[in-house]
Amino acid sequence: MYAPKDSQGPIVPVRFDLNSNFTFSCGKDSACFTKCCRNIKIMLTPYDIIMMKKELGLTSDEFLFLFTEPGLIAATELPIPILKVMDEEIRACPFLKETGCSIYSVRPLTCRYYPLGAGIFHNRDASSDERFFAMIKEPHCLGHLSEREWTVREWIENQGINRYEEVNAGWVGLILKRKSLGPFVDISEKTLQMFFMACYNIDAFRRFVFESRFLDIYIVPKERQEEIIADDVSALDFGVKWLETTLLGSRNFSIRQYSTDAID
Repeated sequence: MYAPKDSQGPIVPVRFDLNSNFTFSCGKDSACFTKCCRNIKIMLTPYDIIMMKKELGLTSDEFLFLFTEPGLIAATELPIPILKVMDEEIRACPFLKETGCSIYSVRPLTCRYYPLGAGIFHNRDASSDERFFAMIKEPHCLGHLSEREWTVREWIENQGINRYEEVNAGWVGLILKRKSLGPFVDISEKTLQMFFMACYNIDAFRRFVFESRFLDIYIVPKERQEEIIADDVSALDFGVKWLETTLLGSRNFSIRQYSTDAID
């Protein structure tokens, strides 16, 4: 679930769907402005990192080193970067300034959803996964006193969430499939490192594709190679499809020749 706190905050025990209504507003004129940017534990999605590192003019290696710390996705051993806080006492977001968020246009998905938490229920017997939502009401937040009414669908559109969900869809699918395998399926440390690289460190993954023996083993059309070089989202999509092959045995890639050698 996308939620700003490790405990996911005081979540109202009511399940919302896209047509559910709630009232909320937030702005610089609010007495609680930026309080939700403190005492945080924000897990970053792949598209969060792509957008934030681009805005800051950093490589993904640099962004991960400067602004994140390691974490785990709930109920799995899969790694995920957590936004590093600047002050352990107030645990403030590193991008919080006196005037507010310094990277607001590329703020993470968790921040965009707030005051909603969002999750996906994976039903192996259904044709598709079910999205669900919940309201987060923290004591300091005065935004719930507003008369501004939204549907969940309207909030998602207003906050620019759809693009994030679209780009992250393959990554979310990997997590759900991993969870469906249960706790008795082990994933090697090397595979977990590959998962981290392909999902979060796009620049390192790009180097891996073009500077290792990857292209000697997998058949990747020239046009696809050019897309991977030019565009981070294309590189992420390629990485997720490769992980589906290595983690889940999907047949997304053609092998150039049979080889039992690992990719260096």
